[in-house]
Amino acid sequence: MIRKFVGGILKREGYVVIEAELEEALRTLRDAPDAVSLLITNVPGHFSNSQKHIPSFTCGVSGSALADRFRRCRALRKPFHPGDLALCAAELAPLARV
Repeated sequence: MIRKFVGGILKREGYVVIEAELEEALRTLRDAPDAVSLLITNVPGHFSNSQKHIPSFTCGVSGSALADRFRRCRALRKPFHPGDLALCAAELAPLARV
């Protein structure tokens, strides 16, 4: 439910969203890392091989140890306002506006 909520917000903002279970997300990051410009997860520890390559946006997780493991990281505590999610996503992975 949260994944659909987050995906819907980002799609309305103009992002292309790939919603994936853990194994599919790991496979995508391994096989096509350039296809991902922003990772949104509740389990950042599972993405240790990707953490220096893409920005991370974490929902419900915070702490400096987490942020230090990723190139750039923002944490958003639940419940969050859709506008806050959109602002954090825009900061980490700005859309090219025509």
